[in-house]
Amino acid sequence: DWASARAAKVSASTYNSERGTLTAILALAKRDGLILDNPAEHTARRKMERAALQIPTRAQFLRLVEAMRGLDARALPGVDLVELLAYSGMRLGEATAVTWGDIDWQGERFVVTGGEQGTKNHEARSVPLFPALRALLERLRGETTQPANERVIPIATAKKALASACRKAGLPDFGHHAMRHYFVSNAIEAGVDFKTIAAWVGHKDGGVLVAKTYGHLRDVHSTEMAKRMIFSAS
Repeated sequence: DWASARAAKVSASTYNSERGTLTAILALAKRDGLILDNPAEHTARRKMERAALQIPTRAQFLRLVEAMRGLDARALPGVDLVELLAYSGMRLGEATAVTWGDIDWQGERFVVTGGEQGTKNHEARSVPLFPALRALLERLRGETTQPANERVIPIATAKKALASACRKAGLPDFGHHAMRHYFVSNAIEAGVDFKTIAAWVGHKDGGVLVAKTYGHLRDVHSTEMAKRMIFSAS
């Protein structure tokens, strides 16, 4: 009765979360001999629809950055954060935790540690200093050496600036994570294999999730590239 009534009122994610809590509570009751069976175990989880990916095109990304720069001075650190996310593929918490000491200029790499919270898979990773990323970091560093323990980005979020810029530029409501999608889509268009992309963004599955999530982008790109295959004699 609870499952049928509740499922009609809330989203699949909320329902599944509440079902999990109820199952755990009744499991304790069963363990302590208060009930003989856990009825929540017999209720099915609801299927969750995969949200459509919000991936900015290159033109949209440039419009977004331009719109953010057109806001007041308080939004400027937010622009730097958005560019750092887009050029590195890092998650928000990873990007805001990067310090100047994490950057190996000579080795042309940087280390993603996730700071005190760590990365999602609890392992640091070494990633190349991609050209656009290096140019951004060099601009932020300026002419002087920055303290090794100082964070590259002094803010924790650019949410408000992003929302304002998207409205101003007439863009979809792009969030921080859309910049990670933007990085991956550009890597795919550049012909980088899924295994390498997975290593860059911190997936330990050898590219399975990247292929599952972004495989259609490769197919679209492949179709566009195929149009260049002209066999005419002229």
